[in-house]
Amino acid sequence: MIADHIYGKFDVFRQFRPLALGIHESLIAALSQFDPALISRVVANHCRKPRYLKSLARGGKRFDLNGKPQGEVSAEEKRAAELQMQPKNAPAAEPETAPVDAAGPVAVEAAAQPQDGQAES
Repeated sequence: MIADHIYGKFDVFRQFRPLALGIHESLIAALSQFDPALISRVVANHCRKPRYLKSLARGGKRFDLNGKPQGEVSAEEKRAAELQMQPKNAPAAEPETAPVDAAGPVAVEAAAQPQDGQAES
């Protein structure tokens, strides 16, 4: 019911545009007849929807309840949205590392130790 009301009243939600930061506070003020906790839950659910995440990942302007630009989506926020869109069972991208010597660190340490009958210099 409350979600239907928000989607019916505010185009920015229906159009899945990037929302202004703190928009839940504006909604709470605009919809004082509803429980603030429910409003915050509707906003949180909206922001997890794939369509919203795609919009956020594209970047650009953020919008207030009236559809007016209010801020920009940061590069960090875009990256976070991209990560949230990845399938849960997909392996996370691992950072590139230098190849590991097949002998490993134990073999390197053993090679550094003097052999029986050899004097240390």
